[in-house]
Amino acid sequence: MPEVSRKIRVLHTESSPNLGGQELRVLLEMERLVDFGIESVLAARTGNPILAEADKRGLKACALPMYNRLDPVSMAMFARIMWRENIDIVNAHGSRDSWNAFLVARLLGVRTIRARHVANPIRSHGLGKMVYGSLSDVVLTTSESIRQGLIERGVEAGKIVSVPTGVDVARFMGGQRGRVRRELGIPESAPVVGMISVLRGDKGPDVFLKACAELAALRPDLHCLLVGDGWMRKDLEAMHATLANRERIFITGFRQDIPDLLADMNVAVLSARIPEGVPQALLQAHSARVPVVASAVGGIEEVARNNETALTVPPGDAAALASAIGRLLDDRTLAAELAERGHRLVVEGYSLDWMLNRMADLYRELGESR
Repeated sequence: MPEVSRKIRVLHTESSPNLGGQELRVLLEMERLVDFGIESVLAARTGNPILAEADKRGLKACALPMYNRLDPVSMAMFARIMWRENIDIVNAHGSRDSWNAFLVARLLGVRTIRARHVANPIRSHGLGKMVYGSLSDVVLTTSESIRQGLIERGVEAGKIVSVPTGVDVARFMGGQRGRVRRELGIPESAPVVGMISVLRGDKGPDVFLKACAELAALRPDLHCLLVGDGWMRKDLEAMHATLANRERIFITGFRQDIPDLLADMNVAVLSARIPEGVPQALLQAHSARVPVVASAVGGIEEVARNNETALTVPPGDAAALASAIGRLLDDRTLAAELAERGHRLVVEGYSLDWMLNRMADLYRELGESR
């Protein structure tokens, strides 16, 4: 572990209403970088689930209203937090929080990082681009594909750093097989296909349910798990109620026992519709040596490499998704080979230790140059 000359104080800001990979990375950094001399505070929009999760973990967090991008109340609160907590760096993870925090940070001489976790294009002109230009010292992406997309939109290449979210391989290798099956009444010998995701349109959970319905009609022993929560959940539950084999297709809601869930899966799926960064769900499945089927889009393809570490299909194509899942269920030799290569990929290039060291170096470099 690198030796630290002084403590660096980081303020993470978050306006997202979700609790998915993006938000969990923030909490992970806050917890684990303390050992590297990086102390962190979270400022999130009032009512967002990340605040409750931070409190549960004993992390320091503040709630701000963030009514809009230029909210005087939130800006005054950000100023107080930065002054009181002696903040060196603001790492902003969303649009609304970055606007409110960065303007204050510039006035106070605090360094800024704009983290970009998603691959949808930014505005290539006007005020929206300022957050990635003059208002940020560093732009941090979670995949090379996101980095390239920002460069294409005119963001200065030299200020963009790509640090994919690392995964604790040992944790996801250590799931307890059989516990989730017993809880849900799934026979030990039955094949289980699962998707772990925030339930929103870009992740394609409805595509997954359609593929499950197609597979369940052909395979009377198949069981499917859709794990997660989000704004789309009610619509998905309504869709689930119409499925012929819904007793073998579960929508579990948000769960934290991911290692145990993976231990009971024969195939892990991510049916995203649009590009995104390197998804934690796939790194976790690779870590647990669970075969993967995923959409061929964006940063997903950096770790779900077709016929090398996974099978990939066109986004939004439920029939192709069902076919690829069925292929892995039938060809266990292929499934095992893909799973083993996926596991090696994570161990060699996407470990938690690598990410923590890289982020500590970045924070230290910025903080000590303040």
